[in-house]
Amino acid sequence: MTRKGDALAVITHRVVNPSNYSMPYARRKSTVLRLFLQLSVVAVILVFSISYSNFREAFTRNTKVPMFVNSQCICDKGIDITHRVSASQVERENTASADLQKHRRYSSEVRHIAFLKVHKCASSTMLNIFYRFGYKRGLNFVLPIQGNYLHMTHQKGLISVVPPPAMSGYDILCNHVTKFSKEQFSRYLPPDSKYIAIVREPFQRMYSAFHYYRNVLHSPILRQVTGLDPFKTYLNNITSLETMWGDHSYTNNKMARDFGFPTQDYKNITKFKMYLETLDKQFHLVMVSEMFLESLVLLRRLLKWSMEDVIFLQINVHEHKHLTTNASSVNIEPFLALDRILYDHCLTRLKEQIISEGPDFHKELQYFKDVNSRVTDLCSTKNTTKKLLPLKANEWHDDFTITLQDCAMLRKPVISFLNFVRDIQTERIQTFGANISYFQ
Repeated sequence: MTRKGDALAVITHRVVNPSNYSMPYARRKSTVLRLFLQLSVVAVILVFSISYSNFREAFTRNTKVPMFVNSQCICDKGIDITHRVSASQVERENTASADLQKHRRYSSEVRHIAFLKVHKCASSTMLNIFYRFGYKRGLNFVLPIQGNYLHMTHQKGLISVVPPPAMSGYDILCNHVTKFSKEQFSRYLPPDSKYIAIVREPFQRMYSAFHYYRNVLHSPILRQVTGLDPFKTYLNNITSLETMWGDHSYTNNKMARDFGFPTQDYKNITKFKMYLETLDKQFHLVMVSEMFLESLVLLRRLLKWSMEDVIFLQINVHEHKHLTTNASSVNIEPFLALDRILYDHCLTRLKEQIISEGPDFHKELQYFKDVNSRVTDLCSTKNTTKKLLPLKANEWHDDFTITLQDCAMLRKPVISFLNFVRDIQTERIQTFGANISYFQ
Protein backbone atom coordinates (compact mmCIF):
# COMPACT_ATOMS: atom_id res chain seq x y z
CA MET A 1 0.00 0.00 0.00
CA THR A 2 1.28 3.51 -0.76
CA ARG A 3 2.22 6.06 1.91
CA LYS A 4 -1.01 7.90 1.14
CA GLY A 5 -2.91 4.64 1.57
CA ASP A 6 -1.01 3.81 4.79
CA ALA A 7 -1.88 7.15 6.30
CA LEU A 8 -5.54 6.81 5.47
CA ALA A 9 -5.58 3.24 6.71
CA VAL A 10 -4.00 4.20 10.03
CA ILE A 11 -6.40 7.03 10.64
CA THR A 12 -9.34 4.83 9.71
CA HIS A 13 -8.07 2.07 12.04
CA ARG A 14 -7.66 4.45 14.93
CA VAL A 15 -11.05 6.02 14.51
CA VAL A 16 -12.73 2.63 14.31
CA ASN A 17 -10.64 0.95 17.04
CA PRO A 18 -9.77 3.67 19.59
CA SER A 19 -9.30 1.12 22.45
CA ASN A 20 -6.30 -0.53 20.79
CA TYR A 21 -4.28 2.67 20.79
CA SER A 22 -1.94 2.18 23.83
CA MET A 23 1.49 3.57 22.69
CA PRO A 24 3.57 5.66 25.08
CA TYR A 25 2.70 9.37 24.99
CA ALA A 26 5.91 10.58 23.23
CA ARG A 27 5.65 7.91 20.58
CA ARG A 28 1.97 8.66 20.08
CA LYS A 29 2.73 12.38 19.76
CA SER A 30 5.46 11.74 17.17
CA THR A 31 3.25 9.46 15.18
CA VAL A 32 0.33 11.89 15.21
CA LEU A 33 2.59 14.72 14.08
CA ARG A 34 3.98 12.59 11.25
CA LEU A 35 0.50 11.60 10.15
CA PHE A 36 -0.65 15.21 10.28
CA LEU A 37 2.20 16.30 8.02
CA GLN A 38 1.47 13.45 5.63
CA LEU A 39 -2.19 14.39 5.49
CA SER A 40 -1.29 18.04 4.88
CA VAL A 41 0.84 17.07 1.89
CA VAL A 42 -1.94 14.88 0.53
CA ALA A 43 -4.49 17.70 0.96
CA VAL A 44 -2.27 20.20 -0.82
CA ILE A 45 -1.80 17.79 -3.72
CA LEU A 46 -5.56 17.18 -3.98
CA VAL A 47 -6.38 20.91 -3.86
CA PHE A 48 -3.77 21.69 -6.50
CA SER A 49 -5.04 18.90 -8.80
CA ILE A 50 -8.66 20.07 -8.54
CA SER A 51 -7.74 23.74 -9.05
CA TYR A 52 -5.63 22.96 -12.09
CA SER A 53 -8.42 20.84 -13.58
CA ASN A 54 -10.97 23.65 -13.11
CA PHE A 55 -8.59 26.26 -14.51
CA ARG A 56 -7.86 24.17 -17.59
CA GLU A 57 -11.55 23.58 -18.21
CA ALA A 58 -12.37 27.29 -17.84
CA PHE A 59 -9.48 28.33 -20.04
CA THR A 60 -10.49 25.91 -22.77
CA ARG A 61 -14.12 27.01 -22.58
CA ASN A 62 -13.38 30.76 -22.69
CA THR A 63 -10.56 30.77 -25.22
CA LYS A 64 -11.72 30.65 -28.81
CA VAL A 65 -9.16 28.58 -30.66
CA PRO A 66 -9.71 28.71 -34.40
CA MET A 67 -10.35 25.45 -36.16
CA PHE A 68 -9.26 25.24 -39.76
CA VAL A 69 -10.71 22.90 -42.32
CA ASN A 70 -10.41 22.52 -46.03
CA SER A 71 -13.56 23.93 -47.57
CA GLN A 72 -14.75 24.19 -51.12
CA CYS A 73 -17.24 26.72 -52.43
CA ILE A 74 -19.15 27.51 -55.59
CA CYS A 75 -17.80 30.93 -56.54
CA ASP A 76 -18.89 33.10 -59.42
CA LYS A 77 -15.30 33.80 -60.54
CA GLY A 78 -12.13 35.48 -59.52
CA ILE A 79 -11.45 34.27 -55.94
CA ASP A 80 -9.94 30.95 -54.86
CA ILE A 81 -10.77 30.25 -51.22
CA THR A 82 -9.84 26.56 -51.03
CA HIS A 83 -7.21 27.50 -48.43
CA ARG A 84 -7.56 26.95 -44.72
CA VAL A 85 -10.91 28.40 -43.77
CA SER A 86 -12.13 29.36 -40.33
CA ALA A 87 -14.95 27.07 -39.22
CA SER A 88 -15.96 29.34 -36.36
CA GLN A 89 -15.97 33.12 -36.48
CA VAL A 90 -13.97 34.81 -33.74
CA GLU A 91 -15.20 38.16 -32.53
CA ARG A 92 -13.30 40.81 -34.46
CA GLU A 93 -11.14 43.02 -32.33
CA ASN A 94 -12.35 46.54 -32.87
CA THR A 95 -9.60 48.68 -31.39
CA ALA A 96 -7.67 51.41 -33.13
CA SER A 97 -4.15 50.74 -34.36
CA ALA A 98 -1.28 51.73 -32.08
CA ASP A 99 -0.39 54.90 -33.95
CA LEU A 100 -3.98 56.14 -33.73
CA GLN A 101 -4.72 55.32 -30.11
CA LYS A 102 -2.92 58.43 -28.89
CA HIS A 103 -5.67 60.52 -30.50
CA ARG A 104 -8.73 60.59 -28.29
CA ARG A 105 -11.16 60.84 -31.22
CA TYR A 106 -10.00 57.54 -32.68
CA SER A 107 -10.70 55.63 -29.48
CA SER A 108 -14.43 55.70 -30.07
CA GLU A 109 -14.83 56.20 -33.81
CA VAL A 110 -17.57 54.10 -35.42
CA ARG A 111 -16.19 51.51 -37.84
CA HIS A 112 -19.27 49.37 -38.49
CA ILE A 113 -21.34 51.12 -41.13
CA ALA A 114 -24.23 50.30 -43.44
CA PHE A 115 -24.76 52.84 -46.22
CA LEU A 116 -27.73 52.58 -48.57
CA LYS A 117 -26.45 53.85 -51.92
CA VAL A 118 -29.56 55.45 -53.41
CA HIS A 119 -29.26 55.98 -57.17
CA LYS A 120 -28.31 59.47 -58.39
CA CYS A 121 -28.19 61.07 -54.95
CA ALA A 122 -24.49 62.03 -54.62
CA SER A 123 -23.90 58.49 -53.40
CA SER A 124 -20.73 58.03 -55.49
CA THR A 125 -19.11 60.85 -53.52
CA MET A 126 -20.13 59.04 -50.33
CA LEU A 127 -18.55 55.81 -51.54
CA ASN A 128 -15.22 57.58 -51.90
CA ILE A 129 -15.51 58.74 -48.29
CA PHE A 130 -16.25 55.23 -47.00
CA TYR A 131 -13.61 53.56 -49.17
CA ARG A 132 -10.95 55.99 -47.93
CA PHE A 133 -11.94 55.51 -44.30
CA GLY A 134 -11.93 51.71 -44.52
CA TYR A 135 -8.76 51.49 -46.60
CA LYS A 136 -6.73 53.60 -44.15
CA ARG A 137 -7.77 51.35 -41.26
CA GLY A 138 -7.57 47.98 -42.99
CA LEU A 139 -11.29 47.29 -42.62
CA ASN A 140 -13.29 44.66 -44.52
CA PHE A 141 -16.01 45.64 -46.99
CA VAL A 142 -19.00 43.66 -48.19
CA LEU A 143 -18.08 43.62 -51.89
CA PRO A 144 -19.43 41.82 -54.94
CA ILE A 145 -17.08 39.25 -56.43
CA GLN A 146 -17.72 40.86 -59.83
CA GLY A 147 -19.17 44.19 -60.90
CA ASN A 148 -20.42 46.83 -58.47
CA TYR A 149 -23.84 45.48 -57.41
CA LEU A 150 -24.36 43.38 -54.29
CA HIS A 151 -26.85 40.57 -54.89
CA MET A 152 -26.23 38.90 -51.49
CA THR A 153 -27.38 35.44 -52.55
CA HIS A 154 -28.18 33.27 -49.54
CA GLN A 155 -27.98 29.79 -51.04
CA LYS A 156 -25.86 27.51 -48.90
CA GLY A 157 -22.38 27.09 -50.34
CA LEU A 158 -22.88 29.82 -52.95
CA ILE A 159 -20.69 32.86 -52.45
CA SER A 160 -21.58 35.98 -54.41
CA VAL A 161 -19.66 38.47 -52.26
CA VAL A 162 -15.98 38.59 -51.33
CA PRO A 163 -15.56 36.78 -47.98
CA PRO A 164 -13.67 38.45 -45.15
CA PRO A 165 -10.30 36.97 -44.22
CA ALA A 166 -10.21 34.16 -41.68
CA MET A 167 -10.44 35.25 -38.04
CA SER A 168 -12.32 38.44 -39.02
CA GLY A 169 -15.69 39.76 -40.16
CA TYR A 170 -17.23 42.56 -42.19
CA ASP A 171 -17.10 46.21 -41.17
CA ILE A 172 -18.67 48.30 -43.95
CA LEU A 173 -21.40 47.74 -46.54
CA CYS A 174 -21.75 50.66 -48.95
CA ASN A 175 -22.11 49.31 -52.48
CA HIS A 176 -25.25 49.26 -54.61
CA VAL A 177 -27.92 46.75 -53.66
CA THR A 178 -31.10 45.93 -55.55
CA LYS A 179 -33.15 47.22 -52.61
CA PHE A 180 -32.71 47.74 -48.91
CA SER A 181 -33.41 44.92 -46.48
CA LYS A 182 -32.41 45.28 -42.83
CA GLU A 183 -32.49 41.51 -42.52
CA GLN A 184 -29.99 41.06 -45.35
CA PHE A 185 -27.73 43.88 -44.18
CA SER A 186 -27.63 42.59 -40.60
CA ARG A 187 -26.67 39.13 -41.89
CA TYR A 188 -23.26 40.56 -42.75
CA LEU A 189 -22.79 43.48 -40.35
CA PRO A 190 -22.37 43.56 -36.55
CA PRO A 191 -25.36 44.63 -34.42
CA ASP A 192 -23.70 47.91 -33.44
CA SER A 193 -23.52 49.14 -37.06
CA LYS A 194 -24.79 52.63 -37.87
CA TYR A 195 -27.27 52.76 -40.77
CA ILE A 196 -27.02 55.71 -43.14
CA ALA A 197 -28.71 56.65 -46.45
CA ILE A 198 -29.14 59.69 -48.71
CA VAL A 199 -32.04 61.22 -50.68
CA ARG A 200 -32.44 63.98 -53.26
CA GLU A 201 -35.20 66.31 -54.45
CA PRO A 202 -37.36 63.89 -56.48
CA PHE A 203 -37.81 65.79 -59.73
CA GLN A 204 -34.10 66.64 -59.98
CA ARG A 205 -33.24 63.05 -59.18
CA MET A 206 -35.65 61.86 -61.90
CA TYR A 207 -34.09 64.14 -64.49
CA SER A 208 -30.55 63.22 -63.45
CA ALA A 209 -31.38 59.52 -63.68
CA PHE A 210 -33.00 59.96 -67.10
CA HIS A 211 -29.98 61.83 -68.42
CA TYR A 212 -27.39 59.50 -66.90
CA TYR A 213 -28.93 56.16 -67.81
CA ARG A 214 -30.00 57.29 -71.27
CA ASN A 215 -27.07 59.41 -72.44
CA VAL A 216 -24.15 58.05 -70.43
CA LEU A 217 -24.92 54.36 -69.87
CA HIS A 218 -27.11 54.13 -73.01
CA SER A 219 -29.89 52.15 -71.36
CA PRO A 220 -31.97 50.37 -74.05
CA ILE A 221 -35.14 51.23 -72.11
CA LEU A 222 -34.52 54.97 -72.06
CA ARG A 223 -33.00 55.01 -75.54
CA GLN A 224 -36.52 54.26 -76.76
CA VAL A 225 -37.38 57.87 -75.92
CA THR A 226 -36.48 60.11 -78.87
CA GLY A 227 -37.19 63.61 -80.18
CA LEU A 228 -35.48 67.00 -80.08
CA ASP A 229 -35.92 67.05 -76.31
CA PRO A 230 -36.08 63.41 -75.13
CA PHE A 231 -36.87 64.33 -71.54
CA LYS A 232 -39.84 66.45 -72.65
CA THR A 233 -40.97 63.52 -74.79
CA TYR A 234 -40.68 61.31 -71.73
CA LEU A 235 -42.75 63.68 -69.55
CA ASN A 236 -45.48 63.92 -72.16
CA ASN A 237 -45.71 60.12 -72.39
CA ILE A 238 -44.75 59.19 -68.88
CA THR A 239 -47.86 57.16 -68.04
CA SER A 240 -47.57 54.78 -70.98
CA LEU A 241 -43.78 54.50 -70.72
CA GLU A 242 -43.66 53.85 -66.98
CA THR A 243 -46.47 51.32 -67.21
CA MET A 244 -44.54 49.49 -69.92
CA TRP A 245 -41.22 49.54 -68.01
CA GLY A 246 -42.65 48.45 -64.66
CA ASP A 247 -40.01 47.28 -62.17
CA HIS A 248 -37.24 48.04 -64.64
CA SER A 249 -37.86 51.78 -64.48
CA TYR A 250 -34.97 54.03 -63.43
CA THR A 251 -37.28 56.94 -62.66
CA ASN A 252 -40.60 55.78 -61.19
CA ASN A 253 -40.42 56.39 -57.40
CA LYS A 254 -36.92 54.92 -57.53
CA MET A 255 -35.84 56.21 -54.11
CA ALA A 256 -38.79 54.47 -52.45
CA ARG A 257 -37.84 51.27 -54.26
CA ASP A 258 -34.19 51.58 -53.18
CA PHE A 259 -35.42 51.86 -49.58
CA GLY A 260 -37.17 48.51 -50.01
CA PHE A 261 -40.81 49.50 -50.53
CA PRO A 262 -42.50 46.96 -52.84
CA THR A 263 -43.61 48.21 -56.26
CA GLN A 264 -46.99 46.45 -56.02
CA ASP A 265 -47.90 48.86 -53.20
CA TYR A 266 -46.92 52.09 -54.97
CA LYS A 267 -50.50 53.38 -54.90
CA ASN A 268 -50.92 52.67 -51.19
CA ILE A 269 -49.84 55.98 -49.66
CA THR A 270 -51.05 55.00 -46.18
CA LYS A 271 -48.92 51.87 -46.19
CA PHE A 272 -45.89 53.85 -47.34
CA LYS A 273 -46.25 56.38 -44.52
CA MET A 274 -46.35 53.50 -42.07
CA TYR A 275 -43.25 52.11 -43.77
CA LEU A 276 -41.47 55.40 -43.07
CA GLU A 277 -41.94 54.80 -39.36
CA THR A 278 -40.05 51.54 -39.75
CA LEU A 279 -37.26 53.27 -41.67
CA ASP A 280 -36.95 55.89 -38.93
CA LYS A 281 -36.15 53.11 -36.47
CA GLN A 282 -33.65 51.45 -38.79
CA PHE A 283 -31.65 54.44 -40.08
CA HIS A 284 -29.60 56.61 -37.75
CA LEU A 285 -29.12 59.29 -40.41
CA VAL A 286 -30.65 59.95 -43.82
CA MET A 287 -28.59 62.60 -45.58
CA VAL A 288 -30.09 65.09 -48.03
CA SER A 289 -28.24 65.89 -51.24
CA GLU A 290 -29.35 69.54 -51.24
CA MET A 291 -27.91 69.89 -47.72
CA PHE A 292 -24.82 67.82 -48.37
CA LEU A 293 -22.35 69.77 -46.22
CA GLU A 294 -24.78 69.90 -43.31
CA SER A 295 -25.34 66.16 -43.73
CA LEU A 296 -21.61 65.47 -43.60
CA VAL A 297 -21.19 67.44 -40.38
CA LEU A 298 -23.97 65.36 -38.85
CA LEU A 299 -22.32 62.22 -40.21
CA ARG A 300 -18.97 63.19 -38.69
CA ARG A 301 -20.59 63.73 -35.31
CA LEU A 302 -22.64 60.56 -35.45
CA LEU A 303 -19.63 58.40 -36.36
CA LYS A 304 -17.18 60.33 -34.14
CA TRP A 305 -14.78 60.76 -37.05
CA SER A 306 -12.17 63.40 -37.66
CA MET A 307 -13.01 66.15 -40.14
CA GLU A 308 -10.24 64.75 -42.32
CA ASP A 309 -12.42 61.67 -42.90
CA VAL A 310 -15.37 63.55 -44.44
CA ILE A 311 -13.49 65.90 -46.76
CA PHE A 312 -14.60 65.26 -50.33
CA LEU A 313 -14.40 66.13 -53.99
CA GLN A 314 -17.53 65.65 -56.07
CA ILE A 315 -17.44 62.27 -57.80
CA ASN A 316 -19.37 61.09 -60.86
CA VAL A 317 -21.00 64.48 -61.44
CA HIS A 318 -22.45 64.96 -64.92
CA GLU A 319 -23.28 68.41 -66.23
CA HIS A 320 -26.86 69.02 -67.32
CA LYS A 321 -29.26 71.87 -66.96
CA HIS A 322 -31.27 72.41 -63.79
CA LEU A 323 -34.97 71.93 -64.43
CA THR A 324 -38.12 72.92 -62.62
CA THR A 325 -41.44 71.18 -62.89
CA ASN A 326 -43.85 72.55 -65.48
CA ALA A 327 -47.36 71.84 -66.72
CA SER A 328 -46.46 68.17 -66.98
CA SER A 329 -46.19 67.98 -63.19
CA VAL A 330 -49.77 66.68 -62.99
CA ASN A 331 -48.79 63.76 -65.21
CA ILE A 332 -45.63 62.91 -63.30
CA GLU A 333 -47.11 63.27 -59.81
CA PRO A 334 -48.00 59.55 -59.39
CA PHE A 335 -44.46 58.57 -60.40
CA LEU A 336 -42.90 60.88 -57.80
CA ALA A 337 -45.54 60.65 -55.08
CA LEU A 338 -43.69 58.23 -52.80
CA ASP A 339 -40.32 59.83 -53.44
CA ARG A 340 -41.82 63.23 -52.58
CA ILE A 341 -43.20 61.95 -49.26
CA LEU A 342 -39.90 60.24 -48.51
CA TYR A 343 -37.85 63.32 -49.34
CA ASP A 344 -40.00 65.74 -47.33
CA HIS A 345 -39.95 63.37 -44.38
CA CYS A 346 -36.15 62.97 -44.45
CA LEU A 347 -35.60 66.71 -44.94
CA THR A 348 -37.72 67.51 -41.90
CA ARG A 349 -35.93 64.89 -39.83
CA LEU A 350 -32.52 66.20 -40.90
CA LYS A 351 -33.39 69.76 -39.89
CA GLU A 352 -34.61 68.52 -36.52
CA GLN A 353 -31.32 66.68 -35.99
CA ILE A 354 -29.38 69.85 -36.82
CA ILE A 355 -31.37 71.86 -34.27
CA SER A 356 -30.73 69.22 -31.61
CA GLU A 357 -26.97 69.59 -32.15
CA GLY A 358 -27.00 73.11 -30.73
CA PRO A 359 -25.58 76.45 -31.94
CA ASP A 360 -21.99 75.18 -32.31
CA PHE A 361 -23.17 73.09 -35.27
CA HIS A 362 -23.20 76.13 -37.55
CA LYS A 363 -19.75 77.19 -36.36
CA GLU A 364 -18.41 73.77 -37.34
CA LEU A 365 -20.34 73.87 -40.61
CA GLN A 366 -18.74 77.17 -41.62
CA TYR A 367 -15.29 75.86 -40.76
CA PHE A 368 -15.91 72.67 -42.72
CA LYS A 369 -17.02 74.67 -45.77
CA ASP A 370 -13.79 76.66 -45.61
CA VAL A 371 -11.58 73.59 -45.20
CA ASN A 372 -13.26 71.66 -48.00
CA SER A 373 -13.00 74.67 -50.30
CA ARG A 374 -9.28 74.89 -49.60
CA VAL A 375 -8.87 71.17 -50.28
CA THR A 376 -10.76 71.57 -53.57
CA ASP A 377 -8.38 74.38 -54.57
CA LEU A 378 -5.34 72.28 -53.70
CA CYS A 379 -6.65 69.30 -55.66
CA SER A 380 -7.70 71.39 -58.67
CA THR A 381 -5.95 70.59 -61.93
CA LYS A 382 -5.24 74.32 -62.20
CA ASN A 383 -3.08 74.23 -59.07
CA THR A 384 0.59 74.24 -60.06
CA THR A 385 2.20 75.77 -56.95
CA LYS A 386 0.72 74.33 -53.74
CA LYS A 387 1.90 70.87 -52.72
CA LEU A 388 0.48 70.63 -49.20
CA LEU A 389 -2.38 71.90 -47.08
CA PRO A 390 -1.46 71.66 -43.37
CA LEU A 391 -4.33 72.06 -40.91
CA LYS A 392 -3.73 72.72 -37.22
CA ALA A 393 -5.56 70.83 -34.52
CA ASN A 394 -8.77 72.29 -33.13
CA GLU A 395 -11.94 71.07 -31.45
CA TRP A 396 -12.98 69.08 -34.56
CA HIS A 397 -9.74 67.40 -35.58
CA ASP A 398 -6.09 66.81 -34.72
CA ASP A 399 -3.21 68.03 -36.87
CA PHE A 400 -3.37 66.66 -40.40
CA THR A 401 -2.04 67.54 -43.82
CA ILE A 402 -3.65 67.07 -47.20
CA THR A 403 -1.09 66.15 -49.86
CA LEU A 404 -1.29 65.71 -53.60
CA GLN A 405 -1.33 61.96 -52.94
CA ASP A 406 -4.47 62.53 -50.87
CA CYS A 407 -5.91 64.48 -53.80
CA ALA A 408 -5.38 61.47 -56.05
CA MET A 409 -7.35 59.32 -53.63
CA LEU A 410 -10.08 61.97 -53.29
CA ARG A 411 -10.43 62.02 -57.09
CA LYS A 412 -10.31 58.25 -57.50
CA PRO A 413 -13.31 57.05 -59.58
CA VAL A 414 -15.75 54.76 -57.82
CA ILE A 415 -15.12 51.66 -59.94
CA SER A 416 -11.34 52.08 -59.68
CA PHE A 417 -11.59 52.44 -55.92
CA LEU A 418 -13.89 49.42 -55.72
CA ASN A 419 -11.41 47.29 -57.67
CA PHE A 420 -8.59 48.61 -55.49
CA VAL A 421 -10.16 47.64 -52.14
CA ARG A 422 -11.43 44.36 -53.61
CA ASP A 423 -7.90 43.41 -54.68
CA ILE A 424 -6.59 44.21 -51.21
CA GLN A 425 -9.26 42.09 -49.55
CA THR A 426 -8.60 39.24 -51.98
CA GLU A 427 -4.89 39.33 -51.12
CA ARG A 428 -5.76 38.98 -47.44
CA ILE A 429 -7.87 35.94 -48.25
CA GLN A 430 -5.06 34.36 -50.24
CA THR A 431 -2.70 34.94 -47.31
CA PHE A 432 -4.87 34.03 -44.33
CA GLY A 433 -7.70 32.01 -45.83
CA ALA A 434 -11.38 33.01 -45.90
CA ASN A 435 -14.09 33.12 -43.29
CA ILE A 436 -17.07 31.51 -45.04
CA SER A 437 -19.27 31.23 -41.95
CA TYR A 438 -21.52 33.91 -43.50
CA PHE A 439 -22.40 31.54 -46.33
CA GLN A 440 -23.04 28.30 -44.44
